[in-house]
Amino acid sequence: MVRMSGNNRGTKFADFPVAEALDDSVIGETFVDPMDIEEFWLRWYLRGFVAQGYGKVKFLVGRPGSGKTHLLRHISLTAEDQGYRVAMIDAKVEKISLIDELYRAVAGKLQWPNLIEKTLRLVISEQLGYPEFQDDPSDFITWAERSRGLTATLLRRDLREGIDHFLAKSDFAQDFLLAVRTWADHYLSGDQEGQAEAIRWLRGERLGASSRKVLGLRSDINRRNARAMLVSLVGWLHLLGEPGLLILVDDLDALTAGKRLDDRPYYTRMARDQAYEMIRQLIDESPFTPYLMTIFAGNQSALSNPKTGLPSYPALWARLQTEVQTARPNRFADMVDLDTLWEQGSQAVDLLPRVWNDREVAWPENGVGRESSKTVGLEWGIPRRMVSEVLSARLADPEPDSFDPGEANS
Repeated sequence: MVRMSGNNRGTKFADFPVAEALDDSVIGETFVDPMDIEEFWLRWYLRGFVAQGYGKVKFLVGRPGSGKTHLLRHISLTAEDQGYRVAMIDAKVEKISLIDELYRAVAGKLQWPNLIEKTLRLVISEQLGYPEFQDDPSDFITWAERSRGLTATLLRRDLREGIDHFLAKSDFAQDFLLAVRTWADHYLSGDQEGQAEAIRWLRGERLGASSRKVLGLRSDINRRNARAMLVSLVGWLHLLGEPGLLILVDDLDALTAGKRLDDRPYYTRMARDQAYEMIRQLIDESPFTPYLMTIFAGNQSALSNPKTGLPSYPALWARLQTEVQTARPNRFADMVDLDTLWEQGSQAVDLLPRVWNDREVAWPENGVGRESSKTVGLEWGIPRRMVSEVLSARLADPEPDSFDPGEANS
């Protein structure tokens, strides 16, 4: 719950409420969906277009405090509930100017041991016909020897053939396929070092020539083969019965920074153009990247800057324009303005202060991890202004008799 008495721990967050400071449970409790954009994306894309074998790239823009991060974090939870694997990336932390950098950022978010264990469970159940086996796949050979009287040599042969038949159902890049098969062999033999090397390669880490030779791989994952590896990864997820992969990239406006900042990636003009070209290719190739949805989010004013923002790369900017103009926001558009959704979504605006006033929400233990602001600035989006006013009122009066949403909206 909100703890007011005896300390000022909540003051910093009330001055500058940001979603980065909240845990997943609070993200869920306080989420308000302006004009049902998350539900729209869920219905038309995650449950529809993408789940049916297509790819899609979306952009979410808005002022600071318009709720971009809150929406991304909530849709990540929603997508996971739908069975998707989710990779959430902060462009302020991880550089993503090239496709192999994006691949490494995504791969670093995945639970790789879970993938190989799930693969072997399906092979044992579906390919070898032992659905009754429910233990750790590494124990399968011992189990089959004892309960079925089979020999370990024949079992290993059957497992290798079963893995090959299972993986042949999807069109993997050759090196990706070889890495997964080699990893499976090391897993079944209990070779921890071999497993670790295979996982390192699949995560995009650089291996020495001798390590790659042991794995039978020609090269590391690089800018020339990373897209094929990403497609293979998504295909593997779908082969495992999962609907696909959702990539969420927050703070895309980090690409537009004109000066170097401590602990943040810096993009030269060349690196920024490379990032925009990579995004353009993701858009153009999305019909051939099934089961993958990517959402980029960032500051509207920075990303609309003609010198450093999206318009500075015409080949990308042209793909984000829509010929369909409507009085209400077009939720099918590839670029969605969150501020506009709030401005035209009166029900969401009315609900927001009620949610933050009524729910028991714990203050972040360590503030928000960034500099506090003492004033409610007009540069903020509607959500941050309203939440700041609600929380400031609660700090002043820990147990208010009532709360008028209209006061926070004035």
